[in-house]
Amino acid sequence: MDVRGLLGLLLIDGSLAPYRSPTGGYIQMTLTAGVSESAFLEDKVAEFRQFVPTKAEIIPYSTRPRANGRSTQVLRFRVSTNKLRPVYNLLYPQGERQITSTALDLLGARAAAWCWAEGARLMKDGSSILARVGTTIDEAYLMASWIEVLTGARSELEGELVKPRLSLDATQTSKIQEALAPYAPSSRRYLFTGEHWDVSSIRSARTELLLGEGRHLAQGEPEEALVGAQAQ
Repeated sequence: MDVRGLLGLLLIDGSLAPYRSPTGGYIQMTLTAGVSESAFLEDKVAEFRQFVPTKAEIIPYSTRPRANGRSTQVLRFRVSTNKLRPVYNLLYPQGERQITSTALDLLGARAAAWCWAEGARLMKDGSSILARVGTTIDEAYLMASWIEVLTGARSELEGELVKPRLSLDATQTSKIQEALAPYAPSSRRYLFTGEHWDVSSIRSARTELLLGEGRHLAQGEPEEALVGAQAQ
C-alpha cells in the first residue's frame, strides 16, 4: 500500500473514522458526492483502488423526503480496513482532522493536483480562488507555502471568512495549472487548462444509472446500515 498516494488523495476530502472490533479495530473511509460530481467521485475511487484493492462500489441513495416532498440524491463510497490507519494518524494527529507540515512534507505535485481539482474556482479574468485549504489561518499558510514550493505559484490569503482560502492572480494561476496539469483528474481537467466548461454536464452515466436502485436514508438512521464494505 502507498501511504503517500492515499494521503494525497484524502488530504482535503473524505472522512476517516476509527472503530473498535474484536480483532483490534479498523478505519472507515467515506467519500461522498452529489449527482453532478459523479464523474469526479469515480476518478477518486479509481485512484483509491490503485492503493487498496476492494470490491466496494459507489452506492447511490436518496434522503427521506422533506416537508416539501423533495429528497436529495447522494453518492457514497465506503471502505473499512486497518490499512488506512497510517493515513488516519497523519490526517488526525490529535483525533481531529488537521493539515500539518508533517503530512505535507510527504506529498508532491499529484497531491496538489487533487487539491486544485477539489477546491479551485477559475475567474473570467484568468485569476482563481482555491478553497478547502484548511479550517485555520495556520493551515492555509502551510498550504500556500507547500503549493509555492511545488509550483512556484504565489497566493494571497483571504482569511476574513468562515474558512480561509487562497487567491491567485492570472499569472500565478497559469503557473499552478502548468505545473499540475500532468496529474489532473480527467473529470476536472478544465481547471488545469483554463477552459470554462459547463461543470454540471460532466457526469458519469455509468454511476447515474444506479440512482434508480438507491434506497432512502431516514433522518437519524445509522449510516452503517447502508453498506459495510470491507477492503478485500
